[in-house]
Amino acid sequence: MNTSIERILVPTDTSEFSNLALRYALLFQKRLGSQVTLLYAEEFTFLFSGEYPIGYYFENVPEVKKHAGELLRKYAQEHVPPSAPVATMIMDDTPARGILIAADDIDADLILMGTHGRHGLRRALLGSVTERVLRETDRPVMTVAPRLFPANGEVKIETILCPVNFTDVAHQSLEQACAFAEVFGAELIVVHVAEPDDTHGQSVEARFSGWIDPLVRNRTRYQQVLVSGDPAAQILDVAERIGVDLIVIGAQHRRFSDATVIGTTTERITRFARQPVLTIVRRASAETRREREPELVATV
Repeated sequence: MNTSIERILVPTDTSEFSNLALRYALLFQKRLGSQVTLLYAEEFTFLFSGEYPIGYYFENVPEVKKHAGELLRKYAQEHVPPSAPVATMIMDDTPARGILIAADDIDADLILMGTHGRHGLRRALLGSVTERVLRETDRPVMTVAPRLFPANGEVKIETILCPVNFTDVAHQSLEQACAFAEVFGAELIVVHVAEPDDTHGQSVEARFSGWIDPLVRNRTRYQQVLVSGDPAAQILDVAERIGVDLIVIGAQHRRFSDATVIGTTTERITRFARQPVLTIVRRASAETRREREPELVATV
């Protein structure tokens, strides 16, 4: 089985907020031999106060970018051990668009990024970058929140939860969950969220065992959750009760007018989970991947 995670893109603002995502990236690098790229994306032409003519700002952009590059390299030296080298990249663009373009440029197999995990207005403003990346990329995205940071700084993946239904993208997410379970020797929990009247027929194991890689079948458990309200809340409740280290879930992009959205359940799990969430997006064509909206739109 191949996890197909050779190149990992880690957006960072060089703050403590970014450290957890980097730690997971280094864990994957250690286990999978992945190449890790640290990205700092910002529109440097708009970092000045307006005290001088606009021409002055454009003339000094190269110096600002150089300074940002030095800060990024210093951050990498301070937080990455010598045995785990990483590449660095600077993008002169809005953070969300810069992440999307950089992911295409390096053909990233995974975008691993922090999310502030705040709610209300502050969350809407500070979380908009993560949400736009999730809406517009067709690459796997793993999100982690600062509240997850372990006291000893170590991260682990020993138990994986994968919610499934009978869609193609759920099958893809379960394949990836199996791959991670094999690499990390982790237990896999397969959860089928069913309607209340779906209480007959085959068991969850009988329905989904054919999707499980034989190498991890002896470490796989199955559970069915009957929907009685918000399915995302019920999945998160299962994750809390079991104490999982990672949630792997599929997402189907849909177009409504001029906006791209992902499923409500997937969005809510990504937003509220107390565990890292790996979102597997139904992959689009190469041409679609190059279509980017010109402006960053914050969503609530």
